[in-house]
Amino acid sequence: MRRLQAGVFLFVFTMLSGCGDLSCPMSSPLRSARSGAISELKKKAAEYESGLAKGDRPDRLGGIYYDLGLKYVEDANWDQAISSFEKSIEYGKKSAALQYYAAVSYANRGKELGKEEDIRRAEYHYRQAIGINPDYLDAHYGLAILVYYEKGDTALGTSMMEQVVARGRTYYRAHFALGKLYYEQGKPEKALSVYEALCSELERKSDDSAQIREYRQQCGENVRQLMKELSRS
Repeated sequence: MRRLQAGVFLFVFTMLSGCGDLSCPMSSPLRSARSGAISELKKKAAEYESGLAKGDRPDRLGGIYYDLGLKYVEDANWDQAISSFEKSIEYGKKSAALQYYAAVSYANRGKELGKEEDIRRAEYHYRQAIGINPDYLDAHYGLAILVYYEKGDTALGTSMMEQVVARGRTYYRAHFALGKLYYEQGKPEKALSVYEALCSELERKSDDSAQIREYRQQCGENVRQLMKELSRS
């Protein structure tokens, strides 16, 4: 079997961006700007931490460390991202987004280094995010990918992704992912059904943004490839 187009499916663990969820090289001006922002946030955190004994509110530090963690995520600096998010939690910040990005950071580091403990931590934080906000589709999606690929439970991971698709008609990356999961399991007919439904949904959209056009192209290519493979079987 040839591999399906995976350009959209590569939204796996972290935030949405032009390069998908996995990190990509950034131009030096952007990296330099982020470096400056990181330095400012670290300076601000140090100032607030030194003033805690004087009665400053620790929740402000939670927000600063959350912002700092997001900058480290952009650089794919998972060690520093994890450290920042854990400090944000320690200083009392409670949000689904914080738990989600902590999960993202643990998942990426665990995948890169083969650390099972990081995968367990990622699952914990994904579930914490969902507990805070049950409608947080990014967290449901990330957890499904983690269970399928990193924990190796393909049946549960597929079932979880099916639920994400059912809950999010316009959450397109889950549709792409589900089709790919079916394909990897040797179920091209089910994959084709997913992509045909997705293509129909995308064609009905009046939005003609670059992202929607890319989705349409990827979806159409997957449908054509699957139909070609099925016609030969």
